Amino acid sequence: IRDQAGTGTVKATQLWGALSATLVFLLGFRSNKAYQRFWDGTTLLHQMWGEWFDAASCLVAFSSLAMREAGKIHAVNDFRHTLVRLFSLIHASALDEISHAENAEEGYPTLDIGNLDQSSLAYLKMCKFDQELNFNRVEVIVHMLQTLVVHHQDSGVLKIPPPILSRVFQTLSRGQVNLANCKKITSTLFPFPYAQMIAVLLVCYMIMTPVVMGCLCEKAHWAFIFTLLPVFGTCSLNYISRELEMPFGQDYNDLPLLEFQEHMNKSMLMLIHKEVDHVPHTSEKCPHDFDDCKRGISTKRPRHFLDPQGDKPVPKQVAQEPKQVPKLPEPVKAPEPQLPAPSSLEQKIASLESAIHNITQVLVECADRLGTCTCANVRPI
Repeated sequence: IRDQAGTGTVKATQLWGALSATLVFLLGFRSNKAYQRFWDGTTLLHQMWGEWFDAASCLVAFSSLAMREAGKIHAVNDFRHTLVRLFSLIHASALDEISHAENAEEGYPTLDIGNLDQSSLAYLKMCKFDQELNFNRVEVIVHMLQTLVVHHQDSGVLKIPPPILSRVFQTLSRGQVNLANCKKITSTLFPFPYAQMIAVLLVCYMIMTPVVMGCLCEKAHWAFIFTLLPVFGTCSLNYISRELEMPFGQDYNDLPLLEFQEHMNKSMLMLIHKEVDHVPHTSEKCPHDFDDCKRGISTKRPRHFLDPQGDKPVPKQVAQEPKQVPKLPEPVKAPEPQLPAPSSLEQKIASLESAIHNITQVLVECADRLGTCTCANVRPI
């Protein structure tokens, strides 16, 4: 048969080597494309989060000017809280869309979307579940955000020039483009002809390998080992490639989409914190000289320079009353003896002579009693 097939001079190991080389080439090609899709997936998710957070941060910063007007504080707070809820919802909806979890009962955690107005919630439900509409929820929320920005720019909440405000719309669109690229990964799979060819060659490889190794090895255990290793390696490489080709999902080897959403929620909460309108500045003892600033280069963290006795920053719009500390009763001091102040030099001399006379009399009395000395000749001065 080998002579009729023209393979009389070809060894079985050469046929097995040719099959192995073809299979390894195809598996290497698939592994390369799978890892590229996996890396593109995590890159696009970070870019999508970065673009949308940048847009939200710019809008909150633009609204800080209106906080200085007492009549617009409520409107600014309403705008900010609506903004962060919509951005949290759009990020969660995007993750639902690329992970094919849109029809699940519960999705990714969002920031208190239940406190949005009822008309907005009704429209968000209708755009997804109404068969006549069947709108894309992410696109609906993007349009809501743009309408929200335009409305509050006209009402004076966003007191910023229109050319600068247009940057927000560009950032929103770039985030949506990154989402579209993520959807391209989920909707475009590895070409089926390549996958089919790899599956057929794997079956042939698993059949030929034990036959070839049985002919080459005299010991059965060596034939088993040399059969198991290449077959296990090629099959494992094929399964790993299949896992990496679809990086979005709920499997253990997929990207951590839940952590991305939790990161987005923390970023949005930061934008409504009481310190969000804090304006940084240098301290009173800060040197404004080039050489002094250069000498201040340090590897210490900001916490190392924090003064524990310093005052904490307080937002301008929040007035905090000082705490009333109960006062302790003051100790009662004993009255000090008040001596009459001499009015002239003569009074001081007279007082001194009187004191010396009294001391002399005391000494004479003591000497008489002890009998140690005679002080008869001592006369008062």
